[in-house]
Amino acid sequence: MKLSTVQKGALLTILGATCWGISGVLGEYLLNVSKINSMWVISTRMFYAGLILITLLFFKDKTDLFRVFKNKKDIIRLINFSFFGLLICQGTYFLAIKYTNAGMATVIQFTGPVMIMAFYCIVNKRAPLPREVIAITAALFGVVLMATHLDFSKLNISSVGLFWGILSAIGLASYNISSLHLTAKYGVMPIIAWGLLISTIAWGLLISGIVIYFGTGSYYVPQGFSYIDFLCISGIILIGTIASFSLYLEGVRLIGAVKGSIIGCLEPIAAIVFSFLLLGSTFGIFDILGAAFILLAVIVLSKR
Repeated sequence: MKLSTVQKGALLTILGATCWGISGVLGEYLLNVSKINSMWVISTRMFYAGLILITLLFFKDKTDLFRVFKNKKDIIRLINFSFFGLLICQGTYFLAIKYTNAGMATVIQFTGPVMIMAFYCIVNKRAPLPREVIAITAALFGVVLMATHLDFSKLNISSVGLFWGILSAIGLASYNISSLHLTAKYGVMPIIAWGLLISTIAWGLLISGIVIYFGTGSYYVPQGFSYIDFLCISGIILIGTIASFSLYLEGVRLIGAVKGSIIGCLEPIAAIVFSFLLLGSTFGIFDILGAAFILLAVIVLSKR
């Protein structure tokens, strides 16, 4: 059976969110079990993911790889995508967790779809579609259920934590929106590669990966780094970064940023499933209800 463009886009977005869920579980092991510094994990993840992609694309078609740098406007778009999208979203999320907790950080970050919908409503001078409102409300409520279990006493939040959380949501909205023109014109893989990796003085660009990696002093092997830790960080790089962003942004290219970001709320469902399978974690009624609301959002969006 041949899939329609919308079905294909939704499937790719779901697969991308699933890969993020796997990455979250592997990251949880590194941070909570192996006690590896979170900045090292995020820096190593972005740097090596970009390096691997750049290397593969260079040998495949180096002309196509550098094509984005021939257009000045697209260079600016690439800088915006790299810094104000990927870098802000990924980096500030961990800072939000540091100053609040994982539940609150997740809830705040997943206000990103609301920002995306508001952006397109303002740009296109239209009111939100009823199904968009229903889907976003259901998805956000589902995320809140899964992240808090309705125990809001644990979500006392500082102004610093709120700041980083909102910035993370802005980053999520930004990379969804800013990726569309670039991926449609140059393809997903080159944009992801450059977005993750380097800055070069010759082109006057500052792109996220190398700045974080060397700027944070992350070019070392953590003390007590084990074979399992190596497998975890490899999984985060290959599955949770290269595969996840490539699949997700290709899906967003096909179905748009609003639908894609809402479907991306499936990430916590995938995280719970893989946390159960790989780490033996348990989940309860609030997790099941939250998952049901998120799935409802996906179903609502799939209807024309």
